[in-house]
Formats: sequence, C-alpha cells, structure tokens
Amino acid sequence: MIASMLSYLEKHTYLLYAVLALLTVITLLLTLLPTDHLIDARVFRYDKLGHMLMFGAWTFLLGIIQLVSNKKPLPLVTIFIAGSLFGITVEILQEVLPVDRSMDPYDALADITGCLIAVLLLKVITSFSSYDNKPVEQ
Repeated sequence: MIASMLSYLEKHTYLLYAVLALLTVITLLLTLLPTDHLIDARVFRYDKLGHMLMFGAWTFLLGIIQLVSNKKPLPLVTIFIAGSLFGITVEILQEVLPVDRSMDPYDALADITGCLIAVLLLKVITSFSSYDNKPVEQ
C-alpha cells in the first residue's frame, strides 16, 4: 500500500508542492498573526501540540517530496534540520516583528519534536517501501 501511494505521488509531485506551499502559508499565518486576529483563545491550550503537528507535517511533506523526486536515500538529518530551522526562525520572527507575539523556547522545542517524529516516520516508511535508505549502487 505504501509503495502504491508513493508511486501515485511520484507521478503527481505537483500535489505535494501545492500542499507544502499551502501548509507553509497557513503555518506562517497562524504563528505570525496577532492572537486577536485568530480564532477562539481556548485553542491555545493545545498550543504545543499544534506546533508539533504543524512543523512535523511540514517536515514530513518535505521528506516525501525528496523521497519521490530523487528516488534515492533520504537525507534525514538535512530534512530534520530544515524543519527545525523553519520552526526556530518563526519563533525569532515572533520576537522581532511588530506582531504582538513573543518568542517561546517551548514552542521551538515542540517544533523540533514534531520534526523528529516526522523524520522517524519517514524512516519507517522508507523501510517498508522500495525506497529504502541503502546506498544506491552505481
């Protein structure tokens, strides 16, 4: 089943890029807009879980794009670093932009945790597909 899904995505990578772009925009809006422009404040009780899900999903999509585009071993450390840097950059932007938001190191930690979970999931997926992480022989 995983192989057939990856095969489909291989033929339709534009869908992955569109979803990644949309998720990037949504993530930036949710993390950089002033909180009074967002939905009900009760949502923020689950703030850390939201950070894990958003940045984990972003990192996972980045990894899937790499997987179906390159058909070679995934650079999991690079994908993890990219997702983590995206999360850390958002936290820094919250502090320096005049958006009435402030940097929270626990949000950054939740972002990094989500990225780590995504990379572990990518590792599992590649082990169950024809895209394993064994070096490509030439």
